[in-house]
Amino acid sequence: MKKFSPLFFLLFAIVCSCNGSGQNFSKLEWSRVRMDSTWDAPQGRAAEIIGRYSPTIDSLLIPIGRSTGQMDSYAPESPLSNLAADIMLDFATDYLRKSTGDSAAKADMAMTNFGGIRASLPGGDISAYDVMAIFPFDNKVVILDLKGRYVRELFENFARRERVEALSGVKLVIENKKVKEALVAGSPIDDERIYKVATIDFLLTGGSNAEAFKKCDSHIDTQTYLRDMISGYIKEETAAGRVIDARTDGRVTVIKAEEK
Repeated sequence: MKKFSPLFFLLFAIVCSCNGSGQNFSKLEWSRVRMDSTWDAPQGRAAEIIGRYSPTIDSLLIPIGRSTGQMDSYAPESPLSNLAADIMLDFATDYLRKSTGDSAAKADMAMTNFGGIRASLPGGDISAYDVMAIFPFDNKVVILDLKGRYVRELFENFARRERVEALSGVKLVIENKKVKEALVAGSPIDDERIYKVATIDFLLTGGSNAEAFKKCDSHIDTQTYLRDMISGYIKEETAAGRVIDARTDGRVTVIKAEEK
């Protein structure tokens, strides 16, 4: 005799329950409900908070400049990372001249980290919100007095790891985990010279393996956030009728053994 599984009886019971003896619907009524902003209208405390912060949020979306095209960030150098480091170098030079009254004062090199660049710069209009999205961390610009031997140590650490950070004022060639060429401000590194190095406070404490920066003789805290520095530059360029442009220029080359 053929046996039926428990599943058969379960399905049979379900089918039997789906007969015509159930409830009959003889009338159907409906009404139209508009799903518009009425249902999203803020009330009470929420409305107060939104009203307080809306002007600030709206202001962040106003264009502060324009770029020639989208700029991405990637190692060992990229248009966006070069732009950030170059702006920092110029900012530090301007800061030193204004703070010391010495028109000849200048920063020798600048460095920020790729990890702190979190998005691409859009092509076309640039807003303050875009800059905040790219540089979301509260990193401030600092200027170090760093001996050449520690600048060399920094680059040698880059070579061992085959990973560099965003640089300006530097020509660096790394091949097979060795520094093949290292120029700062156009000249070979002098181990005893004190270099003016612009960077961010996160790297000053050794972040992103920048342990050499912890050996600086002294440093100046400019009290300027990196993103504010970038925004200020964009606004200045816009006021001068210029669009933001940047590109790679061969300042950093990393040749790994497997690439030879």
